[in-house]
Amino acid sequence: MTLYRMSAEVIHQVEEALDEDEKEMLLFLCRDVAADVVPLNVRDLLDVLRERGKLSSVSLAELLYRVRRFDLLKRVLKMDRPTAEALLHRHPHLISDYRVLLMEIGEGLDKSDVSSLIFLMRDYMGRGKIAKDKSFLDLVIELEKLNLVAPDHLDLLEKCLRNIHRIDLKTKIQKYKQSGEQHFGLSVA
Repeated sequence: MTLYRMSAEVIHQVEEALDEDEKEMLLFLCRDVAADVVPLNVRDLLDVLRERGKLSSVSLAELLYRVRRFDLLKRVLKMDRPTAEALLHRHPHLISDYRVLLMEIGEGLDKSDVSSLIFLMRDYMGRGKIAKDKSFLDLVIELEKLNLVAPDHLDLLEKCLRNIHRIDLKTKIQKYKQSGEQHFGLSVA
């Protein structure tokens, strides 16, 4: 698999094919990668990544894989899912494990779970900080702005997931923390 920079045509094809939820996920996943830019849309984000030399076939495959658009992997990059998974194992990731974890948690929540989390966060964020109809990713962004959630600061989210009886998702955070402690050589407390 050759690593090549993406053309504007490929960026356009991808952007046109994604639905609004997938676009929101992509923008969320790339918040750390293009932190100094506030992309208005996925096309702008992908173009900025391309200009910076960060959008190769591997990184685009990772993005499409993360938003589970295997059809686009096949159509645009001529790559099947196992090939994309093999690339993810061999190459450095564009997206942090932290962003992937939060996206997976968001996918595991239904509307009532998100509504409950937003309600529980009122104690920390104030009443009018986030509208009731916002998504989990919107909530996380607000929590990040308030320094209440970060890659090494997930206790509040863990506590709230426990309060809404989503132990399965709380366990994902615990596994993430353990893998980070092992990865960075920290002792498990």
